[in-house]
This record gives sequence, structure tokens and C-alpha cells, in this order.
Amino acid sequence: MRLKDIAVGVFAKLATDNELLQLMEVPSSSLDDIRNQIIEDKYPNDLVKTNLTRLCVYETPTSKSPFSPIEKSFIQIDIYVTKEKNKIDRRVLLLANQLFKLLHKANINGYGLEYYNRLPNLPSDNKEWVKYGVVFSYANIVI
Repeated sequence: MRLKDIAVGVFAKLATDNELLQLMEVPSSSLDDIRNQIIEDKYPNDLVKTNLTRLCVYETPTSKSPFSPIEKSFIQIDIYVTKEKNKIDRRVLLLANQLFKLLHKANINGYGLEYYNRLPNLPSDNKEWVKYGVVFSYANIVI
């Protein structure tokens, strides 16, 4: 099991997609700007300070059958967009669609990712923001 490979591979795939970065309005292609908007954590900590679109990438609990060495693992990506931006062009749906294009059936460092489900209208800590989740799964062999 190479958990770091999945996290690094997903971040690299997202951080190098020009269409996704344009939808997120990343100010430049510097790694610092990208890391400010694609966060490997469950919660962005600066929604009050800036209105930059964010993607929060993190793992959720796995599921495993007691009779199988295969564990089903999940990567969730939460999209945070201001309500103002979302009213203009339904930005969360555009971003969710691009994430689907990038990650469904993608090979990330030897693991096959597949779209699992979406979580619309997630509650956000800030009433000025829209939060939308997209979940991908992959199989992991535990020996």
C-alpha cells in the first residue's frame, strides 16, 4: 500500500491541468499559488480573507470485507466557490465536471481511480460560499 503515491499523484494531476486552473482562476502557474488553492486537507483555513476558489483533497474512511484482502479506498475533493461566482456560471458544476474528466478511470501511480459519487449542497462554515463534493474510489490490496 502506497498511500503517499495516491495523494501526490492526484495533486500532480490537478495542479498540471490548465483547464482546471483556469476555472479556478489561479493567478499564476507558480507552485505557491496552486498550493494556496488546491489544498491537501479537509478544510480551507482562509475563506474569510480571500475569495479564491479552493479544492480540498483528502481521504475518507475505507471499507473492507472481512473475507477479502481488497480494501475500497476513497479520495474526496470538496470544491469551494463563492456564491457570487457560482451564480454567474454554476462554477461548482463546471469544476466537478472537469474533475470527473481528469480522474475517472485515471491511472494514478499504478492505482485505477473511478468516479464513486457526488455530494451536492454540502454545508459550508461560511454562508457566502458554496461547497460541493466529488468522491473517487480505488482498490487497495492489504496483505
